[in-house]
Amino acid sequence: MNTLPAAARTFVGLVIALGAGLLVYYMPLRSEGPMVTFVVLLALSSVTSIFKVTLPLARSGSTMSVSYAVDFAALLLLGPNETMVVAAASAWSQCTFRIKERNPIHRTLFSMASLIITVQAAGHVYIWLGGVPGHFDPWSLAKPLVGAATTYFVINTVMVATAIGLSTHQGVLKVWNENFLWSAPSYFVGAGAAAIALAILSVSGQWLAPLAVAPLYLTYRSYKVYLGRVEDEQRHVSEMADLHLATIEALALAIDAKDQTSQSHIRRVQLYATALARALSMSEKEVQGVKTAALLHDIGKLAVPEHILSKPGPLTPEEFQKIRAHPKVGADIISAVPFPYPVAPLILSHHERWDGKGYPAGLKGEQIPLGARILSVVDYFDALMAERPYHKAMSSEGAVALLRHEAGKGFDPVVVGQFIELLPSLQAEAAVLEQAIRRPSQEDSLALIG
Repeated sequence: MNTLPAAARTFVGLVIALGAGLLVYYMPLRSEGPMVTFVVLLALSSVTSIFKVTLPLARSGSTMSVSYAVDFAALLLLGPNETMVVAAASAWSQCTFRIKERNPIHRTLFSMASLIITVQAAGHVYIWLGGVPGHFDPWSLAKPLVGAATTYFVINTVMVATAIGLSTHQGVLKVWNENFLWSAPSYFVGAGAAAIALAILSVSGQWLAPLAVAPLYLTYRSYKVYLGRVEDEQRHVSEMADLHLATIEALALAIDAKDQTSQSHIRRVQLYATALARALSMSEKEVQGVKTAALLHDIGKLAVPEHILSKPGPLTPEEFQKIRAHPKVGADIISAVPFPYPVAPLILSHHERWDGKGYPAGLKGEQIPLGARILSVVDYFDALMAERPYHKAMSSEGAVALLRHEAGKGFDPVVVGQFIELLPSLQAEAAVLEQAIRRPSQEDSLALIG
């Protein structure tokens, strides 16, 4: 749990504490229904939770099972107190069995606690809307069942989305909207499957119990097929994105060669900008936009004469005007490319200043896109530490001092503060990256000598 960001640790700890409190407070000393029913549902929920499917969520490692249908059956038959025990057992089984890697204890406890909270909330809504646990009346079941299913879906998915969002520096609403909203119908299908199973049992008796399991199995198979297709589509999109990014990287290196900057500079800028975007809780799509813009932010320099880019002395006003045009030229070039994330606005605004004295539009403060504010900080810092025709390389301490001085003037102070906080770990990563870049170059040189 120590590996989680502070906000995620706090949230997970609060959920675990609340779940434990509810478990102690509502722990049933005896079952309201027949003990055999409780034991059967407990076993069935634990078994069905093992048959889980992996959710296509980047960097989350989350899974889901169809055991919530059994939870609904328990809710209808036994009420929320016994059901929270059933749900907690199913969460433990899901986190323990048929997993590739052992789950950390905090993830198991969080899963158990979140289901305890969810079941108690859904159970109280079910009773409040007129449902009576243990009394199965199909004609009056619709309203309390829909209310309970809605509550179960909202509480459960919002808690999980919050944990994922805080853990991966993504917006919680973004995570929920993209990865959980689509699953809403399944909760109503699960509740309906539970009601159908109980209807079969109430009409036919215990001898048709195996038939009552059929709706649960069909729900599981439907999920398995659907999520398999989603995963295939995401894999295809990822492969195409990697291909496009490789093309972009080749173009970016050509731009830097014209500007007499090294390949390692553009790689460091990309590394710094991507990490900073995630640390500032940008969505994954926005992070990809920053990552791409970090490679292409100087593409407009293709329109600037080389003698101006490499001039060792001060620029004339006319030369400086040509330099100032490169963000607009770059944005015009990139705007013709249908990226699935924002890139052109970041290229256009990466020379704007926090105090409004930048170019090309003189944007001020938060009028400047966050991605552009990130690029301006990391590009400035890395340029200070590099040998250029117009200045000598500066030490890391000197570059940080200049960044602090410009915070609130040229740069967003929040971005500067976060970057300086991340800098030690980022520079360690950059050193490894630079070694990887140099190794192929050395091998090529040896091949030419041989």
